[in-house]
Amino acid sequence: MGIVVAGIVLLVIGAVLLFVPLVPQADQTIKSNSSLPVSVFSVSGFSITGSIPVSVSWTSNASVIVVGAAGGNIANSNISSVSGIVTQTGTSGSFTLNQPDGGEVVLGVLGGSGFGGSGSNATVTFHVSTALTTVGSILLIVGILILIVGLVLKSKSAKMATPAAGQWTPPPTPPAGGEMPPTPPSS
Repeated sequence: MGIVVAGIVLLVIGAVLLFVPLVPQADQTIKSNSSLPVSVFSVSGFSITGSIPVSVSWTSNASVIVVGAAGGNIANSNISSVSGIVTQTGTSGSFTLNQPDGGEVVLGVLGGSGFGGSGSNATVTFHVSTALTTVGSILLIVGILILIVGLVLKSKSAKMATPAAGQWTPPPTPPAGGEMPPTPPSS
């Protein structure tokens, strides 16, 4: 029973680490008036699902348009691989992207009245958190294996504890210093 519980606990912890962005990364700060108001970065890790959840929250000192996207090899202008494009307007917001294994995340800022915002000189700070997908994947796999082993051992011990129908069972042992109880007739 203890092995089964250990397997379930590892499964739950692995799933949380795989899907919930808990680990803070370095903040990304972008000025809307820079020549290229974009930040491209990659979150390292591996996920058995093929993508790493990346949670982004942002604040700005003026109203801006924020764009976020994830994909494979964005830095080399591989636009066809971009997915999960998010656009938000205002002075703060949050969203989640799923970066493919080995892929990248791009965050951009548009400011000024020409872009629908007042922040032509805005500074936007992005707070990024990621899931521990590598550790989560390992714990999930180990949890599944331990759960299977626990269930197999539990099944084997249950079979050994109860004899199958028609199997020979040893006669009862006599009580200390007493006589054997009468044996019922067999049919």
